[in-house]
Amino acid sequence: MAEKEIIEQWLAESEMSGHIDFNDDFITEQLFITKGKIDSRIGADYAVAIRKPTNWLAIAASALLFISVSLVAYKFYAKKQTAEELTAKHVEKRIVNGWVYIQTSKGITDRIKLPDGSLITLDASTIIRYPQKFTNHKRPVFLDEGEALFEVAKDKTSPFTVYTNKFATTALGTAFNIRSYAKEHKVSISLIHGKIKVEDLHPKTISNSTSILLPHEQIVLNKLSGKLVKSNFQDESPVIAWRSGVLTFSNSSMDEVINSIENRFNVTIVNNSKHTDWSYTGTFKDEQLADILKIVCLTEEISYTQNNNVVTLN
Repeated sequence: MAEKEIIEQWLAESEMSGHIDFNDDFITEQLFITKGKIDSRIGADYAVAIRKPTNWLAIAASALLFISVSLVAYKFYAKKQTAEELTAKHVEKRIVNGWVYIQTSKGITDRIKLPDGSLITLDASTIIRYPQKFTNHKRPVFLDEGEALFEVAKDKTSPFTVYTNKFATTALGTAFNIRSYAKEHKVSISLIHGKIKVEDLHPKTISNSTSILLPHEQIVLNKLSGKLVKSNFQDESPVIAWRSGVLTFSNSSMDEVINSIENRFNVTIVNNSKHTDWSYTGTFKDEQLADILKIVCLTEEISYTQNNNVVTLN
């Protein structure tokens, strides 16, 4: 009966210790030890089979231990694989014909290092591409969708240029932020430090095709009116606050507010209200989705309902 008590005690302890993180080395060691016990137990029983009956309970105890450890190993690797698969779904990276394509989904930001040492922080719902290797003294990066903060490694012989469908922004060694979402009616380029040249790829006149930005200067294009405005900003934190998960709005339009909340919380927001002319100002750091929606709706004098990950404004 000693073996039975050992089995029951071991099972009880296993259930109580379900929170333990079984790493690869521990699992391998336990499987090796358990296999040795089973081999030893079976070999001993075989040797004395003529003198006494086989101790099947002892063999069952060892076999049960082996199966239990195997199940733990299976759950560990399954859990590890599932986490990797989920990560892959949030940040998609692929290489095609020497170009690296990276896409983040809603609710996910990412930070990448380019071949030249430059760093790019990607906001949610962002698509970017760049060559695996920079050549011919050029460093082209294409921001096809979304928002990104660029911290450019200095190289005076190789200009660093970020292309959107509206602008080409060139720097030699600097940090700047570009926001260019298809859902939004504005494109903004903000210089944190250094110096950049912003070239309008579709200028109405040659005279306003290029602008030079100095630190804390910003260019904003209204895609509906085509108006291009250059201005100054004193505090850079609202420009790059998204990198720390902070939502900051300053006289923001409806599409800017909705798109930012969607990206942050991985939801879809449908505006069924007649109120679409927003000029919202506010900052949210650690607030939950429900709290943010209540405050925004109260300010804009509308209401909302939520069904799973779909929010409807009324």
